[in-house]
Amino acid sequence: EAEAYSVYVSGTDVYASGYESNGTNYIAKVWKNGVATNLTDGTADAQAYSVFVSGSDVYVAGYEFNGTNLVAKVWKNGVAVTLGSGATYSEAYSVVVSGTDVYITGYENNGTNDVAKLWKNGIATSLTDGTVAASALAVYVHNNDVYVAGNEGNFAKFWKNGVATSLTNGVNSSTARAIFVR
Repeated sequence: EAEAYSVYVSGTDVYASGYESNGTNYIAKVWKNGVATNLTDGTADAQAYSVFVSGSDVYVAGYEFNGTNLVAKVWKNGVAVTLGSGATYSEAYSVVVSGTDVYITGYENNGTNDVAKLWKNGIATSLTDGTVAASALAVYVHNNDVYVAGNEGNFAKFWKNGVATSLTNGVNSSTARAIFVR
């Protein structure tokens, strides 16, 4: 069993990120032109949700299980950087690079609810207050403005530079999963 979540094209190279099962656990992977590279060793579940290429650097966002919780991570050229504390669940869903800044979105649980997070160069900012479950599923940078898509409770939302805008009325559960600005 294998699944790819994200595709990125850089020149003539095609990158995809996802996972492949080793029969026991999921191994986070990135494929370049169909050739797989393992990001994890398969001793614990891990998945790679998003891939972004900047120059010769390949960034992948996802999670790895630490024995107790899923932990948000970003891999740069195969080297993992832990984003979540590991004390509670966290996942990284999207990564984008703008200049020298690396932006990653996801969530980290506060013990009660998932809190939508934006990590810039590894430093977390909460987009929500944690009173209801929320998640940040996509990030895009345009003209130095940072746009994030996700949800807070039943509301699909986007954030521009941390300021939220509801896209729905909250009557039904909804989520924004992608964002692009032109």
